[in-house]
Amino acid sequence: MTASNSAQGFTVTLLAGQPFPAFTGTSHEGESIDFSKYAEGKSLVVFFYPKATTNGCVRETTEFGARRGELDALNAAVVGVSIDEQEAQKQHAIQCAANFPVITDAGGKLITELGIMSERGSAMRTTYVLSPDRTVREVFEKVNIDGHVDAVLAALKG
Repeated sequence: MTASNSAQGFTVTLLAGQPFPAFTGTSHEGESIDFSKYAEGKSLVVFFYPKATTNGCVRETTEFGARRGELDALNAAVVGVSIDEQEAQKQHAIQCAANFPVITDAGGKLITELGIMSERGSAMRTTYVLSPDRTVREVFEKVNIDGHVDAVLAALKG
């Protein structure tokens, strides 16, 4: 089953209840992050953003970092992902004071597999809330940055 989002030119292929695909990416610090093992025993919030160091992406990443204590209290970890190369991700993490991994999907493999590649060749702003077993609990499509972290926290509580 897929959820269509033809107005935005993409189709989300992964829905709640399905396992999140296996993926290992490189963080802004050069660390290899295997999503299946990262923050084991915790829920994982995986948010995709279009382009490092752009205004909206900086706002979203900064807010997730600012609310990290609330995520920790809900036994959840967070990672951000875009197609940008590691050096761009490093600059993004510094600009946002990111206190969590910012991952590169430079070839767009995961973004393509998830069906969230835009016509411009970047990720559509999409967030997945994963259970500790890495099944999808909730998918947020066409994310509006304002109030988004609140919605993610509510999904983790629910």
